[in-house]
Amino acid sequence: MHNISRIFVLAVLLLGLVTTAQAGCAQQSEGEVIFGESCAECHSSAQSGRTPSVFSLSSLSPRAIVSALEDGVMQSEGATLSRDQRIMVAEALTSRTYSETTLPETAFCSEQSTQVFEAESVSWMGFGGNIEGTGFQPDDRAGLTVSEIPSLELLWAFAFPDASEVRTKPTIVGELALFGDQFGVVYAVDTNTGCVRWIFEADAGIRGAILVDTDDNGRPLAYFVDFRTNAYALDIDAGIVVWKERVGWHPESNNTGSPTLYGNRLFIPISSMEVVMGGDPSYECCTSSGAVAALDKRTGELLWYHRVIPGYPEEAGLNALGTQLWAPSGAPVWSSPTIDLSRGRVYVGTGENYTRPTTATSDAIIAIEMATGEIAWSFQGTESDAFTMACTGFLNRQNCPAPPGPDLDFGMAPILVTREDGRDILVVGQKSGMVWALNPDADGDVLWSTRVGKGSALGGIHWGMASDGHFAYAANADRDAVVVDVHPDQEAAPGLYALDLMTGEIVWSAPAPRDTCEERQGCYPANSAAPTVIPGAVFAGGLDGHIRAYSTSDGQMLWDFDTVQEFETSNGIRGKGGSIDGPGPVIANGLVFVNSGYGQFGQIPGNLLLVFGVPDN
Repeated sequence: MHNISRIFVLAVLLLGLVTTAQAGCAQQSEGEVIFGESCAECHSSAQSGRTPSVFSLSSLSPRAIVSALEDGVMQSEGATLSRDQRIMVAEALTSRTYSETTLPETAFCSEQSTQVFEAESVSWMGFGGNIEGTGFQPDDRAGLTVSEIPSLELLWAFAFPDASEVRTKPTIVGELALFGDQFGVVYAVDTNTGCVRWIFEADAGIRGAILVDTDDNGRPLAYFVDFRTNAYALDIDAGIVVWKERVGWHPESNNTGSPTLYGNRLFIPISSMEVVMGGDPSYECCTSSGAVAALDKRTGELLWYHRVIPGYPEEAGLNALGTQLWAPSGAPVWSSPTIDLSRGRVYVGTGENYTRPTTATSDAIIAIEMATGEIAWSFQGTESDAFTMACTGFLNRQNCPAPPGPDLDFGMAPILVTREDGRDILVVGQKSGMVWALNPDADGDVLWSTRVGKGSALGGIHWGMASDGHFAYAANADRDAVVVDVHPDQEAAPGLYALDLMTGEIVWSAPAPRDTCEERQGCYPANSAAPTVIPGAVFAGGLDGHIRAYSTSDGQMLWDFDTVQEFETSNGIRGKGGSIDGPGPVIANGLVFVNSGYGQFGQIPGNLLLVFGVPDN
């Protein structure tokens, strides 16, 4: 399972049991009472495949819930409530205060921008910076040389209100940075000062990148997807929604990866919260499938929808409590699609199954025909991997598949890279600690494979890799979250690795420093976040909260900055750094943008976007 904290979610489930037991003693809020009387029956976790669960509703913003009760899909139910009562329900579900704005007036720019949107001014967009997903930024767009790296200083910091994690990476358009937050706010920020140009609030949190393009009339649009799989096209100048479509078919469908844009098509990865809902023994596990959807960027029309699980779920027995089980299910797509123009294909990595029997497209790299959505080929890294949150604890294991799988997803986006010999290869890392090189011209045949670590449910290779065409750079977490130890004799080896693209040989490695975690709670000496590479240097964030730059030739450290501290911020919100996880840094126009804060896996929470540059002499 990728990007979901087993520790966090298990705590939530246990807290739910305690809360239920104490319900007769603890006084409920008015919002909880209203929800219990009017809504809970239809949104109980047992209503599999019909309505969103309470857990899924909690991912929405308070404004989205109020909107649904006032003029949306729940309008008839909301008609019996006053506006104050609708707000109470929204606050009870989300544990957040309803407000019309989240920033002080001083956070906004005092002068109007004169920048005119031009496609040529886009210097970084998407998870990997390009449709091939390489994480490589060339000299002309990076604006930063190896010799300047030791002189990097913090220029400004931006704090996300009430956040404990920072998951999205900025898209850089001229002097504008576009990014979202865990509560669904899209920010347009001036890269010179960090002042806010405008904000937009989506219905749910945004975990992927914001994409930009112009329509047929030259109007600049921003494209993004929220956690509930709502896809948006937003007029950048007017700040209005041009179109909005929910893409996921299942009530528990969600989006965790960045969409990819090419031509008139927007490719969207779809995952599922059923891996979490399976921790509830009364939940009918499981009926969803991961997917990739292609939308017409001009209208939002669905062009095709590829289900990772080819068969639709059927009854597969009962669990120990007598709850119906379903199969096949699972195989979410956690990460961003990769585009192969020469072959007309889309590549994605998939996760584990949720129930047994398992399928051949779980823990796999699959190639999808870009024109039709049909599968071209599939490579499976780990067979027979079935897992839900029920497998993580000692209680309520009724929905844990027997035997439980090791949970070794492909959580990262495949990298399509051209080697020095002119050959295209797909390079992808797995949470098992394996790096695979696949032949896209031979149905994904393995060209070479290399183990860089022990692997675990939280990595191995968790979020991504990068490549400059010479080496593949793998960030290895080797966290201690091992569900099933499939390599008991292999030692954990967290750090950064450079692999020769021709042979898979490890050219150099930079072990994660261990001394930084000696007196720091929630600190792990490991590299889980995706790296980013420019000519001569690779940048990698650590779960210890440090951002570091290494020489691509030998792995020598060039620069190190500790982000786990409080900072004065450009938007006036209190900001503190934490563990660096998720997407890699963005390097554009001489600036280095770094996310700091990720509390989902028991690491150090934080709420910052830090921007570094070389000060003017």
